[in-house]
Amino acid sequence: MADRAQQPTEPPAVQEYAAGGHEYTVTRFRVDPGGPSANPEAVEWVRAVRQGFHQTEPTPETLERTLAWLHEDRVLLCAAHPREVPEAALPPRRPAATFASWEGTLNVGGPALLPARLISEVTVRPTHSRRGLLRTLMGTELAAARTAGHAVALLTVTEATIYGRFGFGAATFDRTVEVSATTRLRLKAPTSGTVELADPEALRELAPRLFRRFHESSHGSVSRVSYHWREYTGEYGLTAQEPDPAVRCAVHHDEHGRPDGWVTYRFEPTTGYPLTLTVVDLVGASPDVSIALWEFVTSLDLVDRVRFGRAPVEDPLAWALADRGDYRVTGESDRIWLRVLDPVAALAARSYTARRRVVLSVVDPMGHADGLFALDTTGGAPVVERVGDRPRTADDDAGASLPAVELPPGADAAMRVDALGSLYLGAVKASTLARAGLVVARDEDALRALQDLMETPTAPYGVTQF
Repeated sequence: MADRAQQPTEPPAVQEYAAGGHEYTVTRFRVDPGGPSANPEAVEWVRAVRQGFHQTEPTPETLERTLAWLHEDRVLLCAAHPREVPEAALPPRRPAATFASWEGTLNVGGPALLPARLISEVTVRPTHSRRGLLRTLMGTELAAARTAGHAVALLTVTEATIYGRFGFGAATFDRTVEVSATTRLRLKAPTSGTVELADPEALRELAPRLFRRFHESSHGSVSRVSYHWREYTGEYGLTAQEPDPAVRCAVHHDEHGRPDGWVTYRFEPTTGYPLTLTVVDLVGASPDVSIALWEFVTSLDLVDRVRFGRAPVEDPLAWALADRGDYRVTGESDRIWLRVLDPVAALAARSYTARRRVVLSVVDPMGHADGLFALDTTGGAPVVERVGDRPRTADDDAGASLPAVELPPGADAAMRVDALGSLYLGAVKASTLARAGLVVARDEDALRALQDLMETPTAPYGVTQF
């Protein structure tokens, strides 16, 4: 087994934590080969995660599959174990809090994919809440990610009110849509290529290569890990105990017979009408490929409507339809939450269409992104530098987790780091955040300059859930 303590960019393998008279041992580890028998601590970690998300106890098969992907993708697990428990309580080996993170990449619309730290499986047992466990785990993780050179950290949320105080802001959004399939989809322009039903096992081998094309060309996309290919093709899911044989697969090929996209879907059991088909995953190397895949799923017999829960906010399909009434938005959700750790590296990594110079004051109670930063694109390529410290305020002295934003001398605009996370990929306008009280600008010209800089040609969009 590797000596985890010898990895300088990771937190210590073991830490002690105490709060309000309660003591915990916090461990960080990776899954070793050998399955459940070789990983008793990871087995208890998996059981705690499933309990935290109200899932059933894992079967032996579920443990094997879960530990396999955690090992394959070198996921760093974190567990907080209570030192003492009362009679009949869960034993100390079962974590009271869990956390996981791994290396990934984010398409920020720049010349290269940006390395990012991805965070998931965050749980705190309700009987151990409000003891600072999450703050301890998150604080240690973000500090380690910053030390390792990551400019941003990413997560998806089940409870949106939790993560703003740690500096995360909602950065991408998607929609749940329903498309009528009672008649053949009528499009304003013809599609190209062909669609063929595919073998799930073959698609699991093909999908990572095709996804790379989507990821590299899609502003807002987040990399995937091995379990995505198994879950989206029905081999197994993180919540389901068994394979899902209802999942079907199809692959789109271009005019030369080369695969360039896929869709997986299932028919939803029903006792009446309408007959509904749910898209599990839909990825195209280009928008026209995605539209062709939609044309395929809506042409299937015995289907009245097709539902997809991860459609883009700016969806070309809605405009490609001859009748927009066939396309109905039933919900909108935030997808990726972004935490800027290094403003200089993060702002320099993306591209800009406007030529402006602004000085930003960033308020970060955790310290990673705090300060004054100059962003200058007047010469074409972005030049970003830290130009000074931000003056301390009364909220800083009080240790507020969500301090008020004040505009210091010399700055064009000021915001908390969570607002910078929302602004970073262009999902929201600076003027909208200003109207919400989250951005303070020197004047209208300064606000316009910031908005011009941060706007992007398209809304950020990705299809990765983690």
